[in-house]
Amino acid sequence: MTTYAEFFLNSRSSVVQLETLEISHPNFTKVYRIVRNAVKGITATLETGSIVSFDYYPLRIENNGSRDDLDQSLTITLGDLGEVLPLELDSVASAQGYNEKPVVTYRTYRSDDLTQPLFGPVILEVESFAFNREGSTFTAKAPSLNINKTGELYKLERFPMLRGFL
Repeated sequence: MTTYAEFFLNSRSSVVQLETLEISHPNFTKVYRIVRNAVKGITATLETGSIVSFDYYPLRIENNGSRDDLDQSLTITLGDLGEVLPLELDSVASAQGYNEKPVVTYRTYRSDDLTQPLFGPVILEVESFAFNREGSTFTAKAPSLNINKTGELYKLERFPMLRGFL
């Protein structure tokens, strides 16, 4: 049985799932490590073995699909970073870094075991940002790995003998 299934089937009711985000871009001043539901923040071990701190920010995470789908995406609304992210995006614009999209890494941890992720890491790319009075909203999607078309287009200009089959 996986640790993810074991969490839902065998854990105590006092153990909660902690959702974390890591937002990064080469032109950001720092990597933002955020936890959604631990007001005091957490210190957790990543899958690489490094120990990092996640700060609490008020945010909402909406899953736009299933977790086992190749087109997974999340809509994230950050309540407190409405003033920080626009400044970071300005630094991306001044460095002309729009060729590379910001990366969001999503992980979940058990509240009683922060030594390894319960689920993840799921690496997503930020598609778009929107800013309003509530903060920042953005959509993070799985990167498009297969952008090349396969096969050949059969057009009448290239293959005039197809006209008889139409």
